[in-house]
Amino acid sequence: MVAAEVSPTILKERGNEQFKRGEYDAAVKLYSEGLDMLEGKTCKESAVILKNRAACYLKLENYEGVVDDINQCISMGGGDSKAFYRRAVAHQHLKHLDKALKDAMDAVRIDPKNKTAIDLVMAIRRDIQGRKDLMTSTTGLVDEMLGSLRDQAADVDKKTLAMKNLVNITSNKAGSETLVKKGGLKDITRFLLQDKIQIHALNCVICLTRDSIPRTQLILDSVPLDTSLQILRQNNEASSLIGGVLYEMLNSVLEDRGYDYSKRELGQPIKKFPVPKLLPTLFEYFKECCKVAKDAALNSLLNAVVKVTDSRVINEEVLNKELINFMITLVVNGKVSYEHSQQMSIVVSKMWARTRVDDKKSLQFVRQISTVINPRILSGEEEHQMLALRALNILLQGSFEAGGDVIKDNAEIYRIISKLLCSKSPDIQRTAAETVALMSSDKKMCYNLAGHNFNLLKTLYKSPEVADEVKLRALVGMSKMCASSGGDVNRNIIAEGAGVRIFKQIRQLLLKNPTEESRKWVIEALAYLTIDAEVKHDLVKDEEQMKIICDFSTDPSPSTSYSLSCIFMNTTNSYDQPDIEPEMQRIAEYAKQSVPQAHELDSEDNLKTRISLMVARGVPSVLSACSSADSERTREFLARSYFGIVSNNDGEHCGAVVQQGGTRSLLNLFSENTEEGKKYAAHAIAKIAIKMNPALAFSGQRAMDACRPCISLIESTNQNTFLVYDGLMGLTNLASVSDSVRERIIREGGCHHIDFQMLEDNEALRRAATQCICNLALSDKFKERYRPEEENSTEAVDRLKAIFVFCGDEEYHTRIAALGAVAYLTSDVRICKCIVNIGSFEEIVKETICIEDQGIRHRLLVILQNLLASDKDVAEKIINTQIFECLLALQMGIGSQGGVMKDILNNCMSAAKHWGLIQSNPGEYVYTAPTPQQ
Repeated sequence: MVAAEVSPTILKERGNEQFKRGEYDAAVKLYSEGLDMLEGKTCKESAVILKNRAACYLKLENYEGVVDDINQCISMGGGDSKAFYRRAVAHQHLKHLDKALKDAMDAVRIDPKNKTAIDLVMAIRRDIQGRKDLMTSTTGLVDEMLGSLRDQAADVDKKTLAMKNLVNITSNKAGSETLVKKGGLKDITRFLLQDKIQIHALNCVICLTRDSIPRTQLILDSVPLDTSLQILRQNNEASSLIGGVLYEMLNSVLEDRGYDYSKRELGQPIKKFPVPKLLPTLFEYFKECCKVAKDAALNSLLNAVVKVTDSRVINEEVLNKELINFMITLVVNGKVSYEHSQQMSIVVSKMWARTRVDDKKSLQFVRQISTVINPRILSGEEEHQMLALRALNILLQGSFEAGGDVIKDNAEIYRIISKLLCSKSPDIQRTAAETVALMSSDKKMCYNLAGHNFNLLKTLYKSPEVADEVKLRALVGMSKMCASSGGDVNRNIIAEGAGVRIFKQIRQLLLKNPTEESRKWVIEALAYLTIDAEVKHDLVKDEEQMKIICDFSTDPSPSTSYSLSCIFMNTTNSYDQPDIEPEMQRIAEYAKQSVPQAHELDSEDNLKTRISLMVARGVPSVLSACSSADSERTREFLARSYFGIVSNNDGEHCGAVVQQGGTRSLLNLFSENTEEGKKYAAHAIAKIAIKMNPALAFSGQRAMDACRPCISLIESTNQNTFLVYDGLMGLTNLASVSDSVRERIIREGGCHHIDFQMLEDNEALRRAATQCICNLALSDKFKERYRPEEENSTEAVDRLKAIFVFCGDEEYHTRIAALGAVAYLTSDVRICKCIVNIGSFEEIVKETICIEDQGIRHRLLVILQNLLASDKDVAEKIINTQIFECLLALQMGIGSQGGVMKDILNNCMSAAKHWGLIQSNPGEYVYTAPTPQQ
């Protein structure tokens, strides 16, 4: 019924209000709703709304949206000076300078006094002239340099200088475009194998491939493969520069921007790069190139993927299908060393973390990889099987899901692993042990591996002939098998105490050889071993080992971040734990069923000691360093760890968490996380806001950003009572920071949920909600909710009744908070007029004024002072009740030592005298009544 009354005009006016406040996204939404209601109608109202929405898009830098809206606006007859001006500004930012100049001149023609439009015309003309100057000078320079390269009589030094200059010219887009148009690529290609000029020619090719799919394609067409391979075999600076060329090529290919270069570059509209054209070339590079070139190429591959995965536009087809398949093919064909395969796992992890495929595409991808890996596994030759396992390890590290699906298609792999573990080759042993260590992350695979392979891994570790790196991987696999019980001592598949023994052996290997590779595997092992209470207890006490772990977190990889988050979630006991009733436990024991049992080292006292040690070792800094991880699972575990720290020891570690960057990290973790992760991050933020001064814990903008997490804790009706209570208390403290924070709570919709919690049966929730309202009442924006207007009269009166009724609540803190809120609200005259009409007004006031508590009485007197000073009719209603008699009696009883309350009582009497409702006795000093606040 209410929705039917909303018209496009009303939506437009609301949008205008949001625009004035700077809420441009909200304004766009309202304007769009208005346009939807006018769909199919060409009218002046539509033109105005389109023009207004274009103004929002300008602020939001959505220049294509501006152009589209103004085009429609003008077609509807709304082509005034403002419309042409806004489209001109949009065209200017889009570099459509000719169109921008025409629109700006039209704006001036319609309104010759429009100084802003005149200034825009001058600015665009300067831009056009600058572009002409640049193109003119660039064209001249390119012609001169190409002339030197083509001059048969020119010596080598002159040609070298010309090529150096071309590197500088092609470093900007205009220079690259000009060189291509002039046919200069053929000239550059001729010098790729000439000693003195070769380096500069390659640098020029790097500049040409930068951010351009068409130029990349042209270079692949123009540079013969034989030329590239000759460079790759040289094992010098030139071969390493091929990596730079590859980086720029991949960067262009992977960023699928859909640009149309038909008019600006090569004369052909190309929107997607023909991927199969680049990858065979890359394969030839890896087959033929020297070590220097191979290192450069792999580094380029990694850097290009890292860069584009941080951008918004990614060619997912290349990432998910072509490129990963290409890398796996390289590995199984023995073209990549073990060290390089580790780099590749990071690339796969980066790619997979930022791309999503549907089930059908995922199945196709797994089948495609399986056709590459499975034949090698089943070949019977150990060397081929090792390469297949190495490729499988890359998948398991980069995307465990994809690797796990490949394993499901090949049950023979368990037998092959057992066979390779017994090999005499250290490389084969290392690869097989690594496969076991990675596969054991899955509980089902772990059970399949544990039966026979645990003893094989144990044999490997004890053998004096086996290298430490193989022993370490064997210990990681054993660690995961020990942890498969999930902390339940009744479900261990390995003998009790094995986890502690493995932990001690791992510690010895780590201290013996603390390389980056060793630390990575140790951290992965600890992620599983720390499920054991004894292990996490010993780990946290071990200062030397904790320092090595914390130092490794300065620039963590995705897999390292995950392992660290697991370690700290386990050591803080922040994982989900079943809450078993004693009666159900007795029944289960009688039925001889397994019941999870907590270890004595996981007791509350031991946990407090452990967390105190972790904070002293700098663990909050490690959590902060890992908080930029892409994996939602990692982010959830980090949020759980933060909550475990701030919620223990009565919040005494909140200060250390804040000092070590915890608030910034928690706000980041709340923004992108699983539902559980958001809940833990929000709860940790609320705990910090409760235990610390929020103005110090959340400085500047962060105080406003902390409002949304706290509100999320009170939104759900099914939420845990403790969560809701902490959310309310966090909001209460945040509302005390500033008016900006209070307005953010209102804007985020927190008031509605706070009102709802005031009506709960739970006394603690009612008290917390009332205290929150008391702090929010300092905001003029908040008072609007209680100010009776025509459009919200009923709701406002109901809210006033609810808060005023709590002024007579039996619970002390609830009552004093409600009185404080009403004291702030009664600074508004319209609210005062409404309060005296509440049915229970006189009864609550008389009851409360008789209470001896100074805090309660002081707040009530402030309310009565505000009411008496607000309006004559309001004051008259109070004078005509027994409330005034109570005030007189109270004034007489206080005497000359009343202090602040005596002054308030005198102000009450002065207000009554001001309205002519009472008269002064002879000789009595008359106080000036407070000015009524509007």
